[in-house]
Amino acid sequence: MTKVRERSDMGTRSSEFRIGFLVHDVSRLRQILFDQAMKPHGVTRAQWWTLAQLSRSGGEGMAQAELARHLGLGKVAVGGMIDRLEGGGLVERRVDAEDRRINRIHVTPRGHAMLDRMVAVGRRLNRTILDGLPAQDLAVADQVLTRIRRNLRAALDDKG
Repeated sequence: MTKVRERSDMGTRSSEFRIGFLVHDVSRLRQILFDQAMKPHGVTRAQWWTLAQLSRSGGEGMAQAELARHLGLGKVAVGGMIDRLEGGGLVERRVDAEDRRINRIHVTPRGHAMLDRMVAVGRRLNRTILDGLPAQDLAVADQVLTRIRRNLRAALDDKG
């Protein structure tokens, strides 16, 4: 009886351990496909990821420090990224209305057009990636991953 339970526990532990690898691999492979699809548009992974984060600012733009925190990068690295995006006409720096020492980074009309392309590319990729998966399986996956993300954010908040 003990050996059966040990094997059962081993299977559970293996599944718990494996989920991290699967989530990472799925994300990594999707990023590679997205990179390949965006390359003809002249946008690198770091650039599209930065634009995606900026698009979530609700039109208010983001301070460089805030953007760096969202991207998990240093302010200097993000400063260089902003320089390149600004050089391509995809973003612009504007002085913060409340604190003139802060520049807020805003997506330009050209940047919004690039975001629209990114959304179209993402939708095309999703059709390929999700092909053959029943809607109920997708709903369960969405619920599970949303809960995992919530747990991760709570754990990070507890540590911070």
